[in-house]
Amino acid sequence: MNLEKIVVGIVSLLLLMIGVDKFLGFLEPPCTVMEDIPVGIWKAIGVVQVIAAFLIWQPKFRRSIAGIFLALMIFFIVKHLMSDTTDIGGAVFMGVLCALLLWSPSFLRGKTK
Repeated sequence: MNLEKIVVGIVSLLLLMIGVDKFLGFLEPPCTVMEDIPVGIWKAIGVVQVIAAFLIWQPKFRRSIAGIFLALMIFFIVKHLMSDTTDIGGAVFMGVLCALLLWSPSFLRGKTK
């Protein structure tokens, strides 16, 4: 198994977990920027995250999904910084993983030159 599949698996699991959390609210503590985002948009993001958790396994969608969620994570990182909150770690971690998938360096693909 190459490193890319491991990163895809982690991103997929995180997308599924945070997407479902937008409906069930099981992660503690809850995201602090949730209160600043309208409920309808928050739920729509959750639906997109759940769908993306499955589609990211398809190579033809992988880079698009990674790019979209990298942009979303950058937005949420900035939002956390502007709100002066401390629960920024998840967005940073997810942003780094999505950037790796978007960039897809050779060490991720398991190819040597």
